Amino acid sequence: METIVAGVYQFDLTSLGAEVALFNDGFPALIILPNRNLKSTCRIQGEFLDLDAIWFAAGAINQSYWQPPTAAENEKLTIVRFFPSAWQALFGKQAIVQPYIHNLVDYHAGLAAVFQQIYEGSSLIESLMDLLMGLFAQLTIDRDSLAFDQIAFHLDRNDNDGNENAPGLANFHPKWVQRQFKRSMGMSPYQFEQLKRFIAAYECLQKDVAPNLHAVADACGYYDANHLVKDFNKYLGMSPRHYFKASAQQ
Repeated sequence: METIVAGVYQFDLTSLGAEVALFNDGFPALIILPNRNLKSTCRIQGEFLDLDAIWFAAGAINQSYWQPPTAAENEKLTIVRFFPSAWQALFGKQAIVQPYIHNLVDYHAGLAAVFQQIYEGSSLIESLMDLLMGLFAQLTIDRDSLAFDQIAFHLDRNDNDGNENAPGLANFHPKWVQRQFKRSMGMSPYQFEQLKRFIAAYECLQKDVAPNLHAVADACGYYDANHLVKDFNKYLGMSPRHYFKASAQQ
């Protein structure tokens, strides 16, 4: 399973609040609600998209907010984060399609029907793991692409020297690295590092582990706090102050 997915995560739906800011670094994320009848909505740069129980996000998402459904206590949201090469092998096409958030049934109706089977077992997560193992046992993943995906996944988020020079990527030609980032992740190496830096700063602010915005900017590799504020406006459509004030009111 480690060569198929970068991670499988579960979260208590009732703890997520009214809106959840969405980010994606090019690794396709399959979102699975605990009940096949649950629906939700996503606000993408002011436009609303209705989502089914199984949907996914992949690519350079900006100013997008998911509005979780009302759920019973202890109901879990499940997220499967795929390596892009594994997603390509499974679905037969790239995940990076604007607007980067889609219902699975609209993207691949056949496999969407297959994934519905996970709701029939006594444990959704066990049924999901069994399904993925069965599907990938019949597939061949491109070895070079998978090796690249795994290196990109393990890149240090605070590496500011550029991805082409990062440990592990030195074995690949720089032009191939550029092409592979664009093809697999839907963004350039520079954009990938920008996003990783912003996510690190966002998590730092959310956990309130730094005394102020300047300290967060410095710790995460920003030139100054103004650059961090610009990234908040780019990715979330508002300043850090407005974002966290709105989050506190949920």
